[in-house]
Amino acid sequence: MSLKKWAKRFGLALLALVLAVAGLWAVSRLMGPTDAQEAALATMRDIPALNGRNAFPALWLIAYDMPEAEHDDWLAEDLRRHAAGQPPGAVSDAPEKAHASAAERRYADQLPSPEEFELFCGSAPGCLDRVGADRARYADLLRRHAALLDRVEALSAYAGIRHAGGDRILGTLIPPYQAGKLPATRHALDFVEGRRDRAFDGTCRAIATWRRLGASSDSLISRIIGTAYAADVYGRLFVDMLARTPRDVALPPSCAQAFSVPVAGELSLCMAMQGELQFMQSAVRMADTNASRLERLTMFFGLSTDMTEAERAEQLVFHCGAEARRAIAADVRIERKVPEPGFLRFECVGNPMGCVLANIAHGNVDGYTDRIQDANAKLRLIAELLRMRADGVQPAEVAARLRAVQDRVGSRLRALSLGEDGRTLRMRNYETWRGEFTEIPLPPYLQSASSGSVPSKGVASKPASP
Repeated sequence: MSLKKWAKRFGLALLALVLAVAGLWAVSRLMGPTDAQEAALATMRDIPALNGRNAFPALWLIAYDMPEAEHDDWLAEDLRRHAAGQPPGAVSDAPEKAHASAAERRYADQLPSPEEFELFCGSAPGCLDRVGADRARYADLLRRHAALLDRVEALSAYAGIRHAGGDRILGTLIPPYQAGKLPATRHALDFVEGRRDRAFDGTCRAIATWRRLGASSDSLISRIIGTAYAADVYGRLFVDMLARTPRDVALPPSCAQAFSVPVAGELSLCMAMQGELQFMQSAVRMADTNASRLERLTMFFGLSTDMTEAERAEQLVFHCGAEARRAIAADVRIERKVPEPGFLRFECVGNPMGCVLANIAHGNVDGYTDRIQDANAKLRLIAELLRMRADGVQPAEVAARLRAVQDRVGSRLRALSLGEDGRTLRMRNYETWRGEFTEIPLPPYLQSASSGSVPSKGVASKPASP
């Protein structure tokens, strides 16, 4: 056979292959999301409206001492700049101001310096001792940042957090959440200087505020931060103050709300996962907006935003289902084994880049429920400590009381007990990167120096799969 005929046959074979691939691509694209993915997508797009004021504008602009009436205007300007590819931080050449607002043209940034941030209290123990050992220095620090702390405490007037920008640029404006924990130092100074009622009231209001803001947030980061501030920052400060307060001292009414039973929003990660889906899609759309012509052509053939969003929705929708809600409410660990989607699927023919993104984003987010459950259990344990205080429980009765309330605090895996020295309440954590146990200091009137570790009767000593 002549070379010319071979070349012709090769050309025809190549053309047939191209047409076959094109046909498979077209069929794959036309098939689109499955029925299950469409149902998941409908659920994940149904973010509840906020019943009350949105804290996002105040959080985003918390660094600036401005009238609240200007929040919406400055936020709109920042969103416009982001949509145009001009980050608000362009008003400043400093790299640490990359997420600053255009409001810096008129108002000074009042956030503490990195060195000052180190002085403020956080989730680590010892806040009262640090502040008490250097009262003059802390009084000066708090005086200089009083206006900022007042704005943070004013977040108590808001109902939740809805991130601005919709599905176009959701997640590109990240508020300075770290400011949320700063008032803890103010409450600590109040306590060590004898303003005990004000210290407890401010701390309990902060716990209630961050519980509410976190539970009604459409972002995973603000959900987790709200939970951490409520249970680990302000909750930690509360129990430290309680351990230094006589039994007959009445606590402010705000503390009853701070340790009330977790409500529905606190028993779910649904809204946070809905926000995660929108964030992913906004990133994809922004990439398309800022792409060159060649990049857009590549994305047209390689990426279906609809198919990619639907597949990610199917991965996340579990957290909006009844099984997840029941597990969190019952304090049962969620330990699903979700296999990676892989690439050997027909839908990847029409959406190869989307399949890559789906595999990258596949990381197991179920672990975030451990944090939520640990925080809820910690708040319930503190509530039980307050009941012991009110009921006149004696040191010798604490271990028996823990056995009696085990199911009310959390699952049997929590293994409630006294600490090794009999001076703390101990509870096993689900997320152990910060330690296997949570320990809450006992006030002296509940401590038993002679009682060592007293494990709960009939409670498993090691976590196991439920």
